[in-house]
Amino acid sequence: MNTRPSFTRRLVPLLAAVGAIVFLVLEVGAAGAAPATSPSISPQSPPDGASVAATEEGLHVTFTCPSFLYEEGEVEVIEEENEEGELEVVEEIEGPPVLGNAENYGVHFSTSPALGGTGQLSTTGFGEAGEGEAEELKGTGTCSSELELPNRPPLPPTLYEGRIYWQAFRESTLAEGEIETGPVRSFVVVPHVEEPGLTFREQIFAGYLTKVGLSYESELGGAVVKLQEWEGSAWKTLAEAPGSNGGENTFFVKLKKPGRHVFRPLIVDTGPDLGLESVAKVVRKVTKQRVTSAADDGSYVGADKMVQAESPIAFTVKGGGAVLRNLTAEAETICAGPTKAQNVTIEVSAYLRNAKVAPDGTDFGVTKSKGPEEWTVTLTGSLFHGRFQGELTTSHANCAGYRTIDAVLKKDKTK
Repeated sequence: MNTRPSFTRRLVPLLAAVGAIVFLVLEVGAAGAAPATSPSISPQSPPDGASVAATEEGLHVTFTCPSFLYEEGEVEVIEEENEEGELEVVEEIEGPPVLGNAENYGVHFSTSPALGGTGQLSTTGFGEAGEGEAEELKGTGTCSSELELPNRPPLPPTLYEGRIYWQAFRESTLAEGEIETGPVRSFVVVPHVEEPGLTFREQIFAGYLTKVGLSYESELGGAVVKLQEWEGSAWKTLAEAPGSNGGENTFFVKLKKPGRHVFRPLIVDTGPDLGLESVAKVVRKVTKQRVTSAADDGSYVGADKMVQAESPIAFTVKGGGAVLRNLTAEAETICAGPTKAQNVTIEVSAYLRNAKVAPDGTDFGVTKSKGPEEWTVTLTGSLFHGRFQGELTTSHANCAGYRTIDAVLKKDKTK
């Protein structure tokens, strides 16, 4: 049987195919992706051992993620009938290799540098959250992966502290265990409070209660926030409060001495305390000059008669406009339930016995009720020409209330 012409006809296109395959493999090699162990995975950022600020948004690492040989090409077997009519293998042609891309890459994050049997980093300390996916950065051959810092109840991610190890890897059927790994790198996470700032009243008088605000762009629920003053050679705590997820805390303090004072906020968690940037403020000496006078003395009621009828407010001013006393008012208060739908709204009878009025008319008062349920009542406002305007808040456990105050001096009908 003459089979040579048939074989010749089939050999021509096969040789062309072989040439194309060889060209493709050479191209892959030129791109640095020929052997299973090449090209290597190179960490890019952050630098090894660098300090990185904790954040709620997640920490990013970058590394090279070039194309690589994921799987060898399939072998095509060419058979031919011999003179006896039996099929014989006359050619084996290896097809083009399968290349891996960014989808085959990933990162492991861990609090331990220990490696497994395949040389791969574990996800100790993070569990499934430590298995980061790779995302290529606009075809640059560089990938990024993200780690969301965990909540460490009761502390938020912004106060996370410690060394984190990371290792990029890729899946490859040609590697042992079908995993190729890059070098292990690490960075140190340090607690970070974003955009903290202390705010003060324009004027602070020695011997008078004043309000100091602390604002920030981080969630600090679970931590403790302190207001400190530099005294002599050390920081002295003036007030403290639970950290907030709402981005602010309020402190009420009384500074006894006039002059230049230096303050700072301090964040306290289970690790080292985090002292934030200090701020200087001048405390004024009290003089006889005041914006209030005996003309402001007397009984005060709500300025709006309808509001006063539904929810009365009453207090008196004495001492030549120097003291506000015996404030009583109803404040709508919300007690948080397990869900928002289970919140309960109640009316709380607020009482504030005494609050000194500063020379500029500002008035701050804080009191705590006695009894099985300790309620805190806070008053902020200002008195001027027989009118008091301000805010009153109530708080207890998971309950918080608020009310604006607009009160005027009652006219003396005997005159």
